[in-house]
Amino acid sequence: MKEQILSQITSELAAIGLEAKPDEKTDLVVEAELLDAKFSTGKKKIRYECAILADETERTVKMFEKTTEINVGVSFGISGESSTQSGKTLFRKVKSVQYGPEGKVYEYSFDLGSIPKTVKQIAKQNDWKFKTVIIRKKAMY
Repeated sequence: MKEQILSQITSELAAIGLEAKPDEKTDLVVEAELLDAKFSTGKKKIRYECAILADETERTVKMFEKTTEINVGVSFGISGESSTQSGKTLFRKVKSVQYGPEGKVYEYSFDLGSIPKTVKQIAKQNDWKFKTVIIRKKAMY
């Protein structure tokens, strides 16, 4: 059952453009650079990472997530974020359009909430629980 769940998670995350890889410290790891924009007055990076552990004894899929943003320099623009919460799980959508001296520098729109939502649905389809953990160690062996 565990291998089936992990296979489904890997497949569904691939469908939204994320590669989930097996890891020796947990079951699956996702590491993705969602944005790497460089412009004349600076740069911006957004990095996403998560660890997914399918705990057979508790029949629970545990998931740790971390998003890191690095901003250097000056740009002007608009950005917005909306979030909703379903139980203990937070679903986030972020959008931004930024301009530098040379015009439009970058635009992005991510539905970060689609990642845990996908994992949660797969867990429930297989009659397992889903748990978001805030300490990485709780999603590790």
